[in-house]
Amino acid sequence: MGRALVLLLIVLAAGPARASQDPVASSDDLSIQALLQAVETAISTSDRARWLALLSATADRDQALEFFDAVVPQGVTRVVIRERDRQPLEGTLPGLGYRLLVEVFVETGPRGRIATWRLDIRRPRGTEGEDQPWLVSGQDRLSAVEGLHRLELHPEKQFAARNLEIASVDFTLRLPSGDVFFAETPEGVTALVLVGDGTLTFAPTPAEEKGQVRMFSGSDTLDTPFTAAFVRLSPWEFDRRLDPRALEPAAFDPRAARRARAIFDEDVGKSYSLDLNDLSRDTWSLLPQPGDFVAEVRTRRHDVLTYARSSSEAEDVSLFQRARRKNISVYASEQKLASRGRFYNEDDLAEYDVLDYQIETTFHPDREWIDGRARLRMRVKSYVIGALTLKLAETLVVTSVASDQFGRLMFLRVRNQNSVVVNLPSPVGRDFELTLHVTYQGRLPRQGIDQESAAVEAQQDRWVGPDIPVVAPESYWLFSNRQQWYPQSGVTDFATATLRLTVPSEYGVVGSGVPVSGTPVVVTQTAGGQPMQTLWMFQAAQPVRYLSAIVSRMSPVDASTVALDVVPPTPPRKGEPGVPAVGMRNTMQIEIAAVRRQEGRARDVFMTAAELVRFYAAIVGDVPYDALGIAMVEDKLPGGHSPGYAVMLNNPPPVTPFTWRNDPATFASFPEFFIAHEIAHQWWGQAVGWKNYHEQWLSEGFAQYFAALYARERRGESAFRDMLRQFRRTATDFAGQGPVYLGYRLGHIKSESRVFRALVYNKGAAVLHMLRRLVGDDAFFRGIRRFYAENRFRKAGTDDLQRAMEAESHRPLERFFQRWIYEDTLPRVRYQAGVEGQEVVVRFEQIGDVFDVPVTVSLNYGDRVAEEVVVLSDAVVESRLPLAGPLRGIEINADHGALGAFDRK
Repeated sequence: MGRALVLLLIVLAAGPARASQDPVASSDDLSIQALLQAVETAISTSDRARWLALLSATADRDQALEFFDAVVPQGVTRVVIRERDRQPLEGTLPGLGYRLLVEVFVETGPRGRIATWRLDIRRPRGTEGEDQPWLVSGQDRLSAVEGLHRLELHPEKQFAARNLEIASVDFTLRLPSGDVFFAETPEGVTALVLVGDGTLTFAPTPAEEKGQVRMFSGSDTLDTPFTAAFVRLSPWEFDRRLDPRALEPAAFDPRAARRARAIFDEDVGKSYSLDLNDLSRDTWSLLPQPGDFVAEVRTRRHDVLTYARSSSEAEDVSLFQRARRKNISVYASEQKLASRGRFYNEDDLAEYDVLDYQIETTFHPDREWIDGRARLRMRVKSYVIGALTLKLAETLVVTSVASDQFGRLMFLRVRNQNSVVVNLPSPVGRDFELTLHVTYQGRLPRQGIDQESAAVEAQQDRWVGPDIPVVAPESYWLFSNRQQWYPQSGVTDFATATLRLTVPSEYGVVGSGVPVSGTPVVVTQTAGGQPMQTLWMFQAAQPVRYLSAIVSRMSPVDASTVALDVVPPTPPRKGEPGVPAVGMRNTMQIEIAAVRRQEGRARDVFMTAAELVRFYAAIVGDVPYDALGIAMVEDKLPGGHSPGYAVMLNNPPPVTPFTWRNDPATFASFPEFFIAHEIAHQWWGQAVGWKNYHEQWLSEGFAQYFAALYARERRGESAFRDMLRQFRRTATDFAGQGPVYLGYRLGHIKSESRVFRALVYNKGAAVLHMLRRLVGDDAFFRGIRRFYAENRFRKAGTDDLQRAMEAESHRPLERFFQRWIYEDTLPRVRYQAGVEGQEVVVRFEQIGDVFDVPVTVSLNYGDRVAEEVVVLSDAVVESRLPLAGPLRGIEINADHGALGAFDRK
């Protein structure tokens, strides 16, 4: 499993190199390959004389021998050398000298090493056009990856288990009896295969994780039988994790050994392994570090369960179901919490910060194929770093990595991960700036936006009748944050960017950034002058969390510059720090493009979009980006996606067999919901990001509530209350599925995306509404502006929102957020209401945990209804409200503004 990977990278001596820009002379290929094969032979035979015979007359022979002795270990069994780069050698005539960059893989039995060398090669002067051999005039070691192991089960070593236990944090494997096989390294045992009937026990500590395990297995603790297990552990911890008295040497059983080997071969490449591409077809592994642990367990009931403890992760404990790709449990151990605290920002774990991206990509829709070049300018954050890990979709093949500072760099693919490890020729320290150039290509399947689309009702996911003429949606391609379509940081990373995307001429593009003047540009055309490909360019001068592009057969529909009503920040109160100044833009460029069937709808959406931008900018006091591009595309389900500078709206075709009327994100009285929600993401989710997946409600809940505010503005109080009613209903229906703080994992185990939208979207929005009524409108909207201003183009957490709201309301809010965001229960309230003289007396009693709940008391006078908000902050609260006439009735929470159960005594 990817979370458990820890790379051991040892960097050797440094030397400069430059990436090649000249085409390689094909006539030299065979003779240079012959030289490299001769070098392979010299290394594989450890023959110093063979190496000396490959040196030119100008080479420093003593230095060359010192190099050879240092890089050739004892006991070499196999050598592979691959040329990665070639450029003319300075000081030589054309065709007489090259500087080569080569990767060298050396095996010594079950151990391996990959190194990057620089070889300067020459032909003797005066041999132009002659078939003269190349000779080495200079050499240097640039970098290396050590500690690779080709693991194998011991062919005839077998043990019998006697009440064997292997444990990690909150996890235990028990094997009363069975067979055990080992894979050893010189450092010790690092892999085991257990065969026999045993028991897996997983008992997570956090309450919310107990709830997730309960949904998966029916109990807070998962106890399940297993028939076999593959375990990876640090060889330095073998004696500590296993009691040697539980293992007894056993007679070799070929049948049991064959089964163990089959398990080993299937699982050994799933963690701690590297893809060495053309250097070796074998599986080569790194050793787990102390504290790390992985177990692939074949259970009778749940297929294969993968437990992982990875000390490098912010949440270092996980349980994963491979067959269904389900994260059952992910959390921080008590040891990890002690070191990092309760909250964490994923940016703090990043070893580097990308400052700017320049992406050039050619997309071929017919093959779903891209050819890309990326330039990343970054700054190191770690104290010292010798290697960088980039995220890039595993289906994309990297052909070269180079840097302005170091030239061509060695890189490795990590198996079963969208990761590329780039080795630096020498360690660099904090604040060192580095520019990488990455070339890549490959097939990239379509990205979906399931979580941000309405869900089809299960019983309606079918054709509604044979006579219904179904219209297929126009195809589109979304490149965004669900797939690593360009090399990027391991976490979403605010950076400026330039995007250049070449597509067939019949396609349009909406991307992250302001369209560059003159876009699109014809780059290829037919012999008759007809365009074949066009280049679309976008410039993101304001930082974005990730880059996106939407490609479809779209045409421009409308464009305009919208004037905004931005209010300057509120002056600080005396003795208090003021809200930091924000961008204060007063205009925004809006452009909209649509597929043909959506062009009419797009014109209406354009006017709504302009109104929404003005409305939201007035509330927040800022608009984060200079421009907004809107793409109106077609899909079977309504929904959308909103990266920085852009919005994509899914529109079902004119005739569709599906219905989504009961989805939590469907609001019949508010047809503008999707555009309102997606545009709100430009502020919430994009300009203000979230520190980690737990904080996703700060994006979705805010976008949902801002959409509700616009519903009131556009369609009145009734539409707003309809949304509050749905917020309450769906949050109540799915209340037992976990706290808002679980983020994307809500509904994940049961593959029920409605749970995610009901709680992260709707409950999150309801919490904001209750917070607003708790602190009052003035304090709430001041808090919103403060929260935005303090975190614009940064990542925020619930704790940051709490601080902003406490600063503006002057009241503690710790219990409010604890109950509503970090816990999953809802308040249970009993009440009594009656008239005493000229007052209405309402008495509330909370049963169980005490919440901060603002509740509306509605007094019906016949010709009008008066509403008062009563804040419940104690177990018992009594409120006396003056009468204003003959009373016809009293209702509690008639506006659905409070979550919970309210029952009359």
